[in-house]
Amino acid sequence: MIIRYLTQDDVREHDKVTSQAFSYACDLNDPASVLPCEKVLGAFEEDNKTLLADFEINERKCRYGGGLLTCAAVGGVAAKPEHRGKGAVKALFRHLFTQTEYDISILYPFSEAYYRHFGYERVGHSVCATVPFAEISQIERNQDVRLYEGNGTEQLLALYNRCARSYNLSFVREDAAAFSAEPYLSKCYTYLWRNNAFATVSVDRENSVVRVKELYYDSCESMCGILGFLRNFESNQKAMCFEKLPENTPLLAFVQDLKPCEISLHNTGSARILNIETVLRAHPYPSGGAFTLQVGEERFGVAVTANGVEIAKNRTDDPDVVMDVHTASGLLLCGVSNAAYTPGLTVRNPRSDFFRLFPPEPAFFTDGF
Repeated sequence: MIIRYLTQDDVREHDKVTSQAFSYACDLNDPASVLPCEKVLGAFEEDNKTLLADFEINERKCRYGGGLLTCAAVGGVAAKPEHRGKGAVKALFRHLFTQTEYDISILYPFSEAYYRHFGYERVGHSVCATVPFAEISQIERNQDVRLYEGNGTEQLLALYNRCARSYNLSFVREDAAAFSAEPYLSKCYTYLWRNNAFATVSVDRENSVVRVKELYYDSCESMCGILGFLRNFESNQKAMCFEKLPENTPLLAFVQDLKPCEISLHNTGSARILNIETVLRAHPYPSGGAFTLQVGEERFGVAVTANGVEIAKNRTDDPDVVMDVHTASGLLLCGVSNAAYTPGLTVRNPRSDFFRLFPPEPAFFTDGF
């Protein structure tokens, strides 16, 4: 088996794999067919031509502790049905973990259990809430918005990046790819409220619901401002569906009665740490302390002093806490809560500073890839 990145010469093989894996229709003779992104990693037969499986690697930057981590956002994991179970996908992930220099990897799993075998763990939850307009009727209506039509991108990006800093693993946005510059064609509209809040919406006329795909704001005033604008849809729609809110969203506190609402909790996504030492150095420790951590076969001694963070790799002393890779990916990126009930975590020293130095922290990301 040969692992390598695809070139445009491999596009026909890529189309075969995705067509079989996802039941996509494709024209193998289409001269306009291109690879989905710059980096597509593939597992080939020994002939170096016949593709067995592949996935896309989208290079992103994610926030963590006030700094940035390099991220391999993995999408489109696909294998031909006749070659599943032969280790092709496993070989692709092994290459990603050992032959690349990313700090972390993120994906949206079709199955959390499946990707946990590769070291990925869910990193927080998102809230989906359908709220009848009547339940926010106390918020005054307003029309202080402008529709994004491709102009004013800098203000929109600045607002998003300012708001997203509150969450670990949120993607840095450097272009307008996440917003529709042609709302009349896409039927997806982004409304910017005074450069301090925005909502991206579409209308589900069949169910009389305004679907709020994204909602960001930088203050209580701006949150109420954008909600007040959304009330203008209530003349011909019954409710709003906020499709993906942070688990700690304050929005629900402004809903008068939750009983008529439909609220559900979902996995935000899954992440895997590829460079544990980098994450340990980037973490914003709230105070001084020390601990010894073992993740898989790696052992780290961490000392937090007034002069910064000192990390000793390959320590030989007994670890305070021992965990597997997927457990570390969840805990180190999102903090520790209910440590005694965390699968994959062995506590050898319950008085360790580890638990105090990794308090729970919100993680949230929504970008597709």
